[in-house]
Amino acid sequence: MVFPYRDNSKGEVAIQQVYIPGVLPKLPGRFYYLFGKPIKTKGMEDMLRDRENANQLYLHVKSEIENNIAYLLKKREEDPYRSLINRTIYQALHSPSSNVPTFDP
Repeated sequence: MVFPYRDNSKGEVAIQQVYIPGVLPKLPGRFYYLFGKPIKTKGMEDMLRDRENANQLYLHVKSEIENNIAYLLKKREEDPYRSLINRTIYQALHSPSSNVPTFDP
């Protein structure tokens, strides 16, 4: 939707328009998260002051995070209960106390 921005102005300021974006909420989906292996940095303070060593640690952390995200994206695509409809059907056919299955990391 487009609305005039100002009524009493003249020139270019008067022709500005306000665009209100439309918001369409997504249906409730699953939230995929994974806690990776801890990366120990205790006792490495002196070593990490060296730029090259700090960069190596940074690249290692970045690589681990990218691998975890890729793994979660793959698991999300393979998830048979990803959609709200499939989860609702599962819960309707099983006992109310049973949880919808998830994947094992």
